[in-house]
Amino acid sequence: MQIVFLHYHLLPGGVTQVIANHLQSLKQRFDGGSPCRIAIFHGGEHGEIKNLNWIDTDAIQVTEHIISRLGYDRPDEAVADQDSLADNICQELESIHFAPEDSIIHAHNHALGKNTSLPAALRAVAARGYPLLFQIHDFAEDFREDQYARMTAAGGRADCFQWIYPQADHIHYAVLNRRDHHILIDSGISSERLHVIPNPIVDLGTLPDRHEVRNRMSLERGISSGRQLVIYPVRGIRRKNMGEMILWSAMFGEAASFGHTLSPRNVVEKPSYDRWKAIADDLRLPCHFELGEIFSFEDNLSAADALITTSVAEGFGMVFLESQLAERPLIGRNLPEITSDFRAEGIDYSLLYDALLVPVDFLGKDRIYESVLAEYIATIEKFGFLDRRKAMARVSLTGTLESGMIDFSRLTPALQQDIVMGAAKDVGLCTTLREQNPQMEKSLFRKGAEDQVKHNASVVRSRFAPEVTGKTLENIYRKLSTSTDRDRIEPLVDAEKILDHFIDFNRFCPLRSLP
Repeated sequence: MQIVFLHYHLLPGGVTQVIANHLQSLKQRFDGGSPCRIAIFHGGEHGEIKNLNWIDTDAIQVTEHIISRLGYDRPDEAVADQDSLADNICQELESIHFAPEDSIIHAHNHALGKNTSLPAALRAVAARGYPLLFQIHDFAEDFREDQYARMTAAGGRADCFQWIYPQADHIHYAVLNRRDHHILIDSGISSERLHVIPNPIVDLGTLPDRHEVRNRMSLERGISSGRQLVIYPVRGIRRKNMGEMILWSAMFGEAASFGHTLSPRNVVEKPSYDRWKAIADDLRLPCHFELGEIFSFEDNLSAADALITTSVAEGFGMVFLESQLAERPLIGRNLPEITSDFRAEGIDYSLLYDALLVPVDFLGKDRIYESVLAEYIATIEKFGFLDRRKAMARVSLTGTLESGMIDFSRLTPALQQDIVMGAAKDVGLCTTLREQNPQMEKSLFRKGAEDQVKHNASVVRSRFAPEVTGKTLENIYRKLSTSTDRDRIEPLVDAEKILDHFIDFNRFCPLRSLP
């Protein structure tokens, strides 16, 4: 068997790490059997490849290949021609003797709008007989309005998304969770050609000495060793909802320090991140940023008394599982559409809350209504349809505001900022927030969490181990390799249902769109 992993880049984190973990998974399936050749196609950008631990054994041989114009579209360059890109991919396949009859192409996040020629190029590759597995980690339809607009501008609104998700016997799809599986089934993708592949979780091994790391953090960053350290181990992009972590520090700064690991790479994400850093600094909150620039991922896990997540949207949500392997309590925001899969396997997330409620009166009902509704309407108009959503949003938002409380994540960044500053300076507001959100204090001063995380760690090791993923991948690849009807490729007729699912007002968080 010959497999191609195809992605825009091999920069550290995210999909690159998933590919590395998939290789670990496949090694265990092919050890002792027929050798498997694996090629990794990408656009040229990469970190230290040696740090990715590509497997290269008697069972698996891995090679890396740069494909011209496979990377992200660049503002200063013309968009790659889809036929040329398809030719480049096929020429590379032929040069390494990967023929359609004995090869599988496993493409990651092809429809995200980062390279607008890639969907059509891969469809052309499939038309030449190559079986394809499209693995979707994130959707352009999921409030990524700029990426969605790029796709429609490149392909035309009328039929663009029908052809972005081509249908054929030798084209299969993989998603990370049951939410996305349900959405694609409802949009017309056959269950026979749709699979759920949770990300494999590689055991972290022995963490560094906690005492030694905390001493270094004290010396190098002035982090107090006399109180709890709560770490948010993510890159600080907008959907990670950094303001909520800072609100925690404003409410509980006397009891805990809060740390964050990585700044955004994307220049679009920087203004939001820099603003929240400045607010934390101006308020002299015990927040420490970019710890991951000095200390390793394992160092940060070891140093933490607890990990926190305040994210409002995830494709998979690695922190929900990796925190358990690190045997650190996870506090903060639950994402039921993501964690429901993990709960079904027996993982306990009882320390998390579903909403962080703030009083409407503090901000003003009219101000909230006008700013949140205006941003939602501006966002869905960029997607180009669904006027009925406006009326539904008005009714839903009115009902929420009548209750007297609204979730912090549903506010615009400007409104969030007022809440954070109020919590830091107004004892009355801080008391109200604690009273309305007792789960925050309960989880921060948790008791008996050690048994919970040990149980959760054992579930993660058994249910999300690389060998489980390896078996799933091998079964999908073998099914694809036996596909016979490779001449007929059809569009996905109900593709716009994908967008309809994602842009529901009840999923809308303005912070994802505003700088």
